[in-house]
Amino acid sequence: MKGLSLTMGLAALIGAGPVLGQTARTAAPTPPSKPVDAVPADAPVFGRQGLWFSAGLGAASTTIHCAICTGDLGSRGTAAYARVGTTLNGRLLVGAELNGWLRGSEDGNQRVLALTGNGYWYPNPRHGYYFKGGLGLSSYKQWQTDRNNSDVSTGISTGGLTAQIGTGYEMRVNPRMSFVPYLNLVATAQGALASERSDATHFERNTLPNRANVLMLQLGLGVTWH
Repeated sequence: MKGLSLTMGLAALIGAGPVLGQTARTAAPTPPSKPVDAVPADAPVFGRQGLWFSAGLGAASTTIHCAICTGDLGSRGTAAYARVGTTLNGRLLVGAELNGWLRGSEDGNQRVLALTGNGYWYPNPRHGYYFKGGLGLSSYKQWQTDRNNSDVSTGISTGGLTAQIGTGYEMRVNPRMSFVPYLNLVATAQGALASERSDATHFERNTLPNRANVLMLQLGLGVTWH
């Protein structure tokens, strides 16, 4: 009887060997996974939500290209912008932007107005730099007041389809406001050129056979509210 019990005990122990080995392998600790490169909770991407507004002021150089244009055509002046839009996601915003430029001198005055619909892309959620691009319309005008009669002014104007590209960097002051140094390039397609004359009683505009296009390079500092 003792021999039979010993034999049965050995058989049970041998049969349980594979089960114990499998249990030990199952209970072995798994190697740690690689740490996830999580975006910090205070990253700029989380501040870009809902409606937003931005305005800025700076300097710009504007050049008009046409066959009959005279005077100071490559000019530096004061530039400004205002834009408003909405957030599609943390990396893509859309909005409407109005850019303006003005210069006054003894040779006359010049101004540019450009209205474009833009997209603003933020490639890195950890940082505030962005790239933008858009299309719209613009207007350029150059005029001079008659020295002998301040009611009379003459000049030229053009306008048409406009493209805008640019870049900037949002430096956050608080979760909702940022200072934004920016660089913009606004360029127009060849548009109809017209001569203009106005006085105290009427305004006259004549389309010329020439065409013109305008380039404007802006550099400045803005403020954005998200």
